[in-house]
Amino acid sequence: MSPLIPVQRGPLAGVNYVFRGSGRIPEQANGVVDDIRGMLVVPVGDEMIVFGTLTDQGSISRILRALEALGMRVDSVHRVRELPQYATIR
Repeated sequence: MSPLIPVQRGPLAGVNYVFRGSGRIPEQANGVVDDIRGMLVVPVGDEMIVFGTLTDQGSISRILRALEALGMRVDSVHRVRELPQYATIR
């Protein structure tokens, strides 16, 4: 069973983003690749959805490069008000 982790919240936690695209990210990448460590990677059919909280605007380009290097073609990036209260990590 996958562990549940709390998603960061609060005014100092950062800004929440959702990255959507296609392709596959290796299951072990979430715990190994620094730029996406702690982000939630969810495959939904042929689509990949990555949820995360970023602490600075400069991280967006690093995250995009990391996701593409891992095999995901990012089609959209959206800033969102909230992420799910709890997220399941694979």
